Amino acid sequence: MSVNWMRFKEHLDRYLPIYVAVSMVAGFLVGTHTNLKPYHHYLKTLNMIVVIAMIYPMMINLKLGELKNSAKLWKQLTIALVMGLILSPLIMYGATLLVSRFMSMPPKLALGLLLAMVVPCSSMSIAYTGFTKGRIELATIVVALSFTLAIVTVPGWLKVFASSYNVPISSWLLVRTIIIVVITPMVLGVLTRHWLMRRLGTEGFMRVRPAFPAISLMGMYTIVFLIFMEKASVIAKHPTIVGVALIPLLIYYSTALLLMTAVDRVAGVPYRDHMAITFTSVGKNEGTAMAIALAAGAGMMAIAPAITPILQIPFLVGYVKVWRKIAGLWKCKVLMEEPSKGL
Repeated sequence: MSVNWMRFKEHLDRYLPIYVAVSMVAGFLVGTHTNLKPYHHYLKTLNMIVVIAMIYPMMINLKLGELKNSAKLWKQLTIALVMGLILSPLIMYGATLLVSRFMSMPPKLALGLLLAMVVPCSSMSIAYTGFTKGRIELATIVVALSFTLAIVTVPGWLKVFASSYNVPISSWLLVRTIIIVVITPMVLGVLTRHWLMRRLGTEGFMRVRPAFPAISLMGMYTIVFLIFMEKASVIAKHPTIVGVALIPLLIYYSTALLLMTAVDRVAGVPYRDHMAITFTSVGKNEGTAMAIALAAGAGMMAIAPAITPILQIPFLVGYVKVWRKIAGLWKCKVLMEEPSKGL
């Protein structure tokens, strides 16, 4: 019996927060009842295999060809990239400093939160854009540009933030990690996409396309399980670590969504472009952040992006749910009268 990849992908997307929570709890329980020291070497290898299995399928659906259309939308692209690559990390930095004033936050946990905001945008942002009748072409271009620019922005930001938190991170280690986690899967993904298009044709590729994000999501759930299994003893000694990490995330998503709505209104960005800009700049690819942390050997840093979906999904889905009211701010009467699809 053949797998209906589209339905499977939609199921994994819809229940993502639940699966993440289950993976966290299961990993923690296994980690607290198992002596993992003899398996340290094997777990390190397993982590890398799962990381590649998660990132590579994601890159097969990446349309780098869309970059040629970017010149037409320079204003929208500028806003999206400035928000996603510059303001998002700064908002999270401010949030971590604020929370640190009132409660104890381990430096590597804070750095993990910042890592979660310096990575490229979530591929799900394109789907969210479509649900709200936003401009999918613009969202696709931003996703492609974000992954391309991540080669420079991620190591650059992490070096800056690591020094401010007095966490030593090797520049070469960051460059090597980006090559392993972003560049290599991107090259392989582009080549695979080209090969599949020639072998299967456009229609055949579209049939198998949903399988790639589904595989990535399965990889992400596995990574979350492994992170919490390996860090179970640390979390058991400091049980408030997850709760502390959620507070800056709550501040970030609340601030970022309100800021993007205000900025786009003032800048005169059309509604459809606003939705594409918002989801691609505010939403983050937590899978990539976890992969970078694990590839760099910083397990504690991986905890923060691992719990990011617990808040990211409800906030972004919530924004999708109120798209008609948001369209009302732009006075998009035609859009508001159309029946909603999807979420």
